[in-house]
Amino acid sequence: MDYKELKKDLLMVGILVSFLTPFVRSSINLAIPVLASEFNLSAVFLTWISTIYLLVNAILYIPFGRIGDIYGRKRIFQYGLIIFTISSFISAFSVSGEMFLFFRILQAIGNAMIFANLNAMISSAFPVNERGKVFGLTSMSVFVGLILGPILGGVITEIIGWRTLFYMDTLIGIIAAYAITRFKYDWIDAEGEKLDILGSFLLGISLIAIIYGFSDFTNNYSLFLVIAGIIGISLFYLVEKRAAFPLINLDLFKIKRFTFGNITAFINYGAFVSVGFILTLYLQYLKGYSPITAGLIVSVQSIVMIIVSPFAGRSSDKIDPGNVSTVGMVLTTIGVALMTLINFENALYLGGFSLIIFGSGIGLFYSSNTKMVMSAVDKKYFGVASATLSNMRSMGQIFGMGIVMIIISTILGNVEIIPSNYPELILSLRFSLIAIAVLSAVGIFTSMFKD
Repeated sequence: MDYKELKKDLLMVGILVSFLTPFVRSSINLAIPVLASEFNLSAVFLTWISTIYLLVNAILYIPFGRIGDIYGRKRIFQYGLIIFTISSFISAFSVSGEMFLFFRILQAIGNAMIFANLNAMISSAFPVNERGKVFGLTSMSVFVGLILGPILGGVITEIIGWRTLFYMDTLIGIIAAYAITRFKYDWIDAEGEKLDILGSFLLGISLIAIIYGFSDFTNNYSLFLVIAGIIGISLFYLVEKRAAFPLINLDLFKIKRFTFGNITAFINYGAFVSVGFILTLYLQYLKGYSPITAGLIVSVQSIVMIIVSPFAGRSSDKIDPGNVSTVGMVLTTIGVALMTLINFENALYLGGFSLIIFGSGIGLFYSSNTKMVMSAVDKKYFGVASATLSNMRSMGQIFGMGIVMIIISTILGNVEIIPSNYPELILSLRFSLIAIAVLSAVGIFTSMFKD
């Protein structure tokens, strides 16, 4: 089998796993009420089902990216895929909430190993003039997973049962694991170097503090955690400057495309996740739509993203991907700004139009930004670059949701949402959209720093 054929196998694996993780994450949300009932879980325990996944990834993304650079990106990716697939299968046999949460942690470990190295593998296997197209296809697969997750998750959970979701995940994982075994090449561009254990520990603890603090900024200790995390990052910086084999080569941040590409990804993903949350509240509480109807309306942006992503990828192979990502941020900002003008009279047409603009912006940005960041560094650092980008997207998600939760808790308060406080809800959602629009506008300027 020639190298060209093997690249097709890698592309298929990339598409499969890019679909798998967002599908798992979004589909399991529909099964949470059933899990709570079956295992008698508290509301606090349920929040850990999502939070623990994010925390584990925060700790492990960058170390696993570095390990991939040292010991082989395909090897670590393959091990991660095996761990993810096995833990998904065993999750279906959970008999308690604690058992389910344990295998959720194993899933997160496998996910970190996979996505710390996926973009690095693609960048290693495909030349610069082909990467945009490939990243466009994998981005499209992510958005397909985000659409089908809630739809299939709800249908399967209601008709067959939540355990079937994990059987599906297992089947997809087996197919991907088989496909990657056909790819005989591996990339070890930092062979002989060592993993920075102290740096990994400091970075992991710091990110946990920051993420956990932002995940619930309404608590008194949240600000303390965020400050402690920032201090930890400062210590990490000092350690890395003196390390013989640093976890992250700090010289990478002297590269504007790498640094500002990551900052803009942080902003873009913060807008993407928080806008979806805001629209869900608006459509279900204020417009009175059912969860299915609200989901279908919000999916308009995902459909547009699926259509635009391949075009964005091909465009970033022909022109500067930084320019494509900047256009994406402009459209993202315009889309959110238009949402601030939505009211009961214009909700249908202005809401639909703003979702199309917003979805186009996200679709243009995702793959072009990935290509720009990955192409900015030497192949020796592909694993770390891939992991850093994944981490920035996760942090952006928490930051965006943190902004929304601060505004809602300030205006509406920690109360049950009922018709009598809908005016406060409307005000809090509008201010949230304004804040996200301002954040997105900042992203336009950060995306312009390319040289």
